[in-house]
Amino acid sequence: MGKKAEKLKDKTLKENENDSQSAGVGPQDKTSLSADDYQCTGNLEQDFTELCRRLGYTEFPRVVNRPRMPSTPTSEKTAFDDTDWTSDKDSPIAHIKDRFSYFKPSIQIEVDNEDGRSVREISIRGWKIDDKMMGIFSKCLPVLTSLHKIRLWNVGLTDDTFSSFLTILHCCPSIRVFALEGNPLLQQSYYKLISDDIVLSQIFLRNNKINDEGARLISQALRSLKMTNKNLASLVLSYNHITDEGARHIAQALRFNRSLLSLNLSSNQIGDEGALALAEVLGHFPLTHAEIVERRRLLLEKEAQEQPRSPTTSRHADSKSDRPPSHHSNSAIEKGDKAQAQKTKQSIKKKEKETQKKEEKSASNITSGTSNAAAQASGSNKKDDLKTAKKQLANPDQKNTRGEPVKSATRRAPLPEQEQAEPVEVTNPLLEQAEFRDGKVFLPGNKVVISLNISRNKISKLGLKGFLTAMETQIEETKPIPGTRCHTGLLRLAVGNNNFPADCPTLMRLQEILLPRDPIQKSYKSSEEEQSM
Repeated sequence: MGKKAEKLKDKTLKENENDSQSAGVGPQDKTSLSADDYQCTGNLEQDFTELCRRLGYTEFPRVVNRPRMPSTPTSEKTAFDDTDWTSDKDSPIAHIKDRFSYFKPSIQIEVDNEDGRSVREISIRGWKIDDKMMGIFSKCLPVLTSLHKIRLWNVGLTDDTFSSFLTILHCCPSIRVFALEGNPLLQQSYYKLISDDIVLSQIFLRNNKINDEGARLISQALRSLKMTNKNLASLVLSYNHITDEGARHIAQALRFNRSLLSLNLSSNQIGDEGALALAEVLGHFPLTHAEIVERRRLLLEKEAQEQPRSPTTSRHADSKSDRPPSHHSNSAIEKGDKAQAQKTKQSIKKKEKETQKKEEKSASNITSGTSNAAAQASGSNKKDDLKTAKKQLANPDQKNTRGEPVKSATRRAPLPEQEQAEPVEVTNPLLEQAEFRDGKVFLPGNKVVISLNISRNKISKLGLKGFLTAMETQIEETKPIPGTRCHTGLLRLAVGNNNFPADCPTLMRLQEILLPRDPIQKSYKSSEEEQSM
């Protein structure tokens, strides 16, 4: 009986160990190992799995390479016709599991190399990220130096977890593309992504129920960006709840924002008022009273910086006290040089007489002969130095006979490359050339935005006319860059599926203007021509 009891105890211990290993928590993990002590290696699969086990997760998503959606068979044969069911892997149930494995909770990644360390893109969809999981990401993601894009779809983020995710983005400077889709936030905190501290070039915020208040906060964030910040180039706000009021807020930001190149407002609730506000920004728009006051202040500062010096200040600048010592009167310099030259000549003559006497007295002494030769050589060198000194005073920029450049007080040594590089001057849009008419000040519109998508909204012919007027003014003012076919201003405008017919004359005129400028249409036509050849 004792042996049987011992066998049962051993069996139960082994089963418990197996259960704990399958759950990811061993007896040592519970007592000694913790997530804080773990040092990430840069391999996302290894780090994520180990951290989940140390935090006590029994089931957690797997890190897998991003798969492609399974394609339906094109032939009449089904997927089970050529299947050999001799093994479990080839059974119909295994094939069904492989097909539905795409929808299992996982972290889909794209890597550049096979070692798993150069993760370029991360995609998470369909499972909730809580505070505990966010702590794991705060340790795994900053180690990935090649991470370029993060895409989150329907992950159940709250305003608190979203704020903690923003701290992770601050620690990942390599991320340029971020997508948060299907994740409504109660406080509309999406504007926090638009900041000078987070270097993002593309932001996707589709299907997040962003309303007019969220659009107002995004507009303030766009306006608060520094003039030198040219990072954010694309903003996608499609499939949201933005109306005319929200469109006016975004148009207000586009008045002076010169970094955004592409804006997508498709599938919202924008009508004619919002469309006219967006179209006005593309053409000439009048300044408000506050903007006129700010423009005058900037103009006064610019005039003060560029104002030439007065005659009194120029005289003081050219006075003797402001000059370096080598810039005193030329006559004084010449007199001093002549006196010094005469003194040196007299000293040289005296030395020559003394050396001649010494030569006559000690002709047989070899050492005296050698010293005499040295004295003669030094005397000849001093004569040459006097001649070169006079030439240098006459021509200060001329090089001496020995080939060494002459140091001049009027010239400075070249600065290093870092000091020579001048900072790029960024002009404020308020300082652009203005036009005065009807008692108002008009500025040229935003010609930085090259792509605008307002399709699937509630825009009628009235709003469409506003875009036609803006495009006609852009064509009159903008010309192709010399030597190229590039234009400035709007190049692509998507206005389909709105409240106007497809044969609307205004739409036909817009297409005539934009189709030759659209780079996508040009590339499509060129590819068709290549295929036809």
